[in-house]
Amino acid sequence: MNITVKQLRAFVAIAKTQSFTEACEIIHLSQPALSIAIKNLEEEVGGQLLVRTTRTLSLTAEGEA
Repeated sequence: MNITVKQLRAFVAIAKTQSFTEACEIIHLSQPALSIAIKNLEEEVGGQLLVRTTRTLSLTAEGEA
């Protein structure tokens, strides 16, 4: 596995805020960069960590673990 600190920081910020927008402000990344970091992290761990809809964001069971 090749998980980066950037990916972990992005995931923790999203998990804490439950918001991509707020997470972007906290870790000073653009929304596209944050989305890519999370996508790459999910590919590294081999599963979905977040459930995203147009209105809500939550952690999957894997994301909570």
